[in-house]
Amino acid sequence: MGLITSAGVGSGIDIERIIEVLVDAERAPKEASLLRNERRVESTLSALGQLSSALTTLNEAMDSLNSLDDFRLRSAVSSDEEYLTATTNDETASGSFSIDVGTLAQGSRLESVGGTFTDVTDTVGSGILTFTAGTETFDVTVGASDSLETIRDNINSASDNIGVNANIINGATGPVLVFTSSVTGDTNTLVVTNDNASLDSISTGMNTIQTANSASIMIDGITVTSDSNTFTDAIQDVTFTVYQETEVGSPVTLDIEIDKEGVKTAINTFIDAVNTFQTTAQQLGQSGEDVSGELAGDVTLRLLSQQLVTTLQDSVTGLTGDFNSLNSIGIIFDEFGKLTLEEDTLDSVLDTNFDAVSNIFATDTEGVSIKIQDLVDNYIGSGSIIDIRENSLNEQKRRLENDRLNFDYRISQIETQLRAKFGAMDALVAQFNNTSNFLTQQLATLAGSNRES
Repeated sequence: MGLITSAGVGSGIDIERIIEVLVDAERAPKEASLLRNERRVESTLSALGQLSSALTTLNEAMDSLNSLDDFRLRSAVSSDEEYLTATTNDETASGSFSIDVGTLAQGSRLESVGGTFTDVTDTVGSGILTFTAGTETFDVTVGASDSLETIRDNINSASDNIGVNANIINGATGPVLVFTSSVTGDTNTLVVTNDNASLDSISTGMNTIQTANSASIMIDGITVTSDSNTFTDAIQDVTFTVYQETEVGSPVTLDIEIDKEGVKTAINTFIDAVNTFQTTAQQLGQSGEDVSGELAGDVTLRLLSQQLVTTLQDSVTGLTGDFNSLNSIGIIFDEFGKLTLEEDTLDSVLDTNFDAVSNIFATDTEGVSIKIQDLVDNYIGSGSIIDIRENSLNEQKRRLENDRLNFDYRISQIETQLRAKFGAMDALVAQFNNTSNFLTQQLATLAGSNRES
């Protein structure tokens, strides 16, 4: 007899429920273990990712404080930026300069002779126009049927145009072709030539209305010129641009100073990054009756936190004097394990002993920034402590996935076996019930016959 597929139909027993209970009893312990381990692996991976991200942010904050050059930046302050603005580099020396702007650099302007043309559709001739400004040049081909408008458009759209703009002004005596050049400098006045005299009216025959000029300024009484309105190294390692001519007796003052505000900004970014890491580490490592972090009791987190705090609190090896640690320049730990800045202390050190700050952060191999970046490098990146742990956890995750597949298969096999066994039992009981019913009927019939006789 075949197996009864709806368990219990033949016998009337709730075999489905029995199978369900037995399968659940078999599944429960291993399922709980798998789920517990899967959650542990996932939460640890997530926590290590958060830790790695906080370390990356901390490492990036150190990039602005890990070299003595980072502390040599200078700021250029103009007394009137409508006349002059400037930039510096880390080689710029401090100083104050008085600057008079005499003339601004300008380009040149050429115009065709009035009355030469009667309409913008006039043609001129054919040949090649050559535009030259100093050492720069480009050519434009003019066709016999090209109108004044076409010539203008071809000049403006030339791919190698050096900065010449062509326009047409419709004056009282007819159209005037105008060339303006953006190339500045005393020796860079625009010159237009041709290879065919028919083009003289729009080249060699044009009037020079404005010549190109250089900018001229006086720095502390010393005359300096530039082909453009930007001066590079007129003051060594300073670049500045002039915008207007100054009035006689009213120079612009340019002060070159140590960029203390830039350094303070970088230090505040560093403090924020440390505190962000500390917050992350405290949340991940907290342990209590009500709340427990994903890395509570974790050796990696505990060791990292200890190493970071030690680095931030220790004196910098090789430095002597009053300023040899973060604490000595006003960067201290509060009762919550976070860094705070005593701005007055830092301002005082920056004013009186600026190099002390740079030495604390960036002394070769021993500076706080350098040691923190070395520490972070041990924990993030390929082959680091966190990378090795993540690889190990991912391998555990793969093994758990295989374990779950194998476990699900084993449970399905157990269920199949139970269904086979209970199905056979159900069929057998059903057969017994049928036999019992048959015998009962026969006995009842026999008893009735006896009473009738």
